[in-house]
Amino acid sequence: MRPILFSILLNLCLNVYMVSATALAAPRVVTSIAPLQEVTAALMAGVTSPQSIITGNASAHHFALRPSHMRLLQQADLVIWVDRNFEAGFNRIAETLPSSVEQLEILPALGIASDDGHIWYSPRLLQLLITIITTHLLEVDPQNQLLYRDNARQLSNAIETWRSETVAQMGDRQPRFITDHAFTSHFENDMGYPAIATIHDHHDDHGGLRELGTIEDRLRKQSANCLLTLESSASLLALELARKYHLKVISLPSMPVTDSQQPAIIQRLQKLASAVYECS
Repeated sequence: MRPILFSILLNLCLNVYMVSATALAAPRVVTSIAPLQEVTAALMAGVTSPQSIITGNASAHHFALRPSHMRLLQQADLVIWVDRNFEAGFNRIAETLPSSVEQLEILPALGIASDDGHIWYSPRLLQLLITIITTHLLEVDPQNQLLYRDNARQLSNAIETWRSETVAQMGDRQPRFITDHAFTSHFENDMGYPAIATIHDHHDDHGGLRELGTIEDRLRKQSANCLLTLESSASLLALELARKYHLKVISLPSMPVTDSQQPAIIQRLQKLASAVYECS
């Protein structure tokens, strides 16, 4: 009995050691916002969980980095953000991080020069994003490369399946919607469902308001059913247009994961697709 007991204890100790060693070796990855964290978390499943700086319903465009955030960023192995003009506080982050931190600024990496940084609403761009993030994970943590590659393959397949099923569900429907600011352009280009108009160029765009007369002229010629917004409440101007043209207001703020069997980023995609479907 003693040799058997010794063997059991030895195996338990080895397992604990292996788990501890994996935890210690796991890379420290920090993302700026929830959608990037959701993609990266799916890719890092089985290794560790990346952290996100801007959480909950906090707006990336009105966020101030705190000293605790800076410490987290400076101690990371890999930092991922959309671009220096998208997240408030990240405009100088590339210059302030130490050389030991691997940096991934998404829009330049994708070769995109756009006012709309919401690339996670495009299945096509999500596939490119998966490839780019996986490449950086392999650089900072080559020992888990097989797991990262397998996770990337599974997530890519899930996104492709989602896209095919969504296109089939939409069929010949022609959604009619406007947005309170530019956040659906990548979705529109990829899925083929263009918005009738966008009121603001950005979340906080006051001086850059698109010509109101042009928007109203479009609404008179091509009636819309909905106003889509990422905020808990649309801007006052957007709400006034919604009232005047009898538009249903659909708000798409950050949402909790409701299906543990489906990647969170696909649930985020589905929420927008469902809203667009509702505008048919």
